[in-house]
Amino acid sequence: MIFNPILISLSESDKRIIFAILIVAILVLVLIGYLGYLLVKLMKWQGRKMDTLIHDVVVTKVITDRRHLIRYGRKKNWALFFKQAYIPLIIIIFGFIILLIRNSIQNDFTYNPFNVQDGFGTIFWTWKLSNEYVGGDLIKFNVIVLDNQPHFIAEAWAAYISCPCFIIGGLWYLITISALIGRTVKLYIRSREVFEKSLDGFNQSGAVNSNPVVNNPGTDNNQTN
Repeated sequence: MIFNPILISLSESDKRIIFAILIVAILVLVLIGYLGYLLVKLMKWQGRKMDTLIHDVVVTKVITDRRHLIRYGRKKNWALFFKQAYIPLIIIIFGFIILLIRNSIQNDFTYNPFNVQDGFGTIFWTWKLSNEYVGGDLIKFNVIVLDNQPHFIAEAWAAYISCPCFIIGGLWYLITISALIGRTVKLYIRSREVFEKSLDGFNQSGAVNSNPVVNNPGTDNNQTN
């Protein structure tokens, strides 16, 4: 059996740190995978709405070719997108207006509304790296210490309003973008399925042979006579 000398030289502290890093990496990958799964489900759910948008013109044969169906579906899709997206955009714009008012009053346009001194970060627990180290002989990390405990301050009034607007409006807008993409993909899939002509399973010689030859009754009578 072959042993890696690096693994043998690791101390127990180093091994625990490596194990903790692997656990964190696995959790991050699981979280990313779950978010991706939710995104795919959202796009599929919104994609089904495209069937509703183009159903009538396809069933009634108002549109009879793929090119016109795609053009019609795009118009309907973007119309629905603007209908869904204007509310989150208004929320985001409102947040910028509040932040602009605050910066104009304070004459400070370098203000970070998410900071932990006088911003939105004051209502969250935050941590930072200290000058102390922990670990083994080969692997060392800075000690993480508590930097802020949740509290409210009057100076952060604008951040308490604008930051939730940015977060809620931004996530809402990203969802509408995902829905737009999902419906677009569904449109192209449906445009191929509806107007696609397939020869799968068709055999021309078999189709010809399957049609029986009908004898002319007059010919039969003449032959009989």
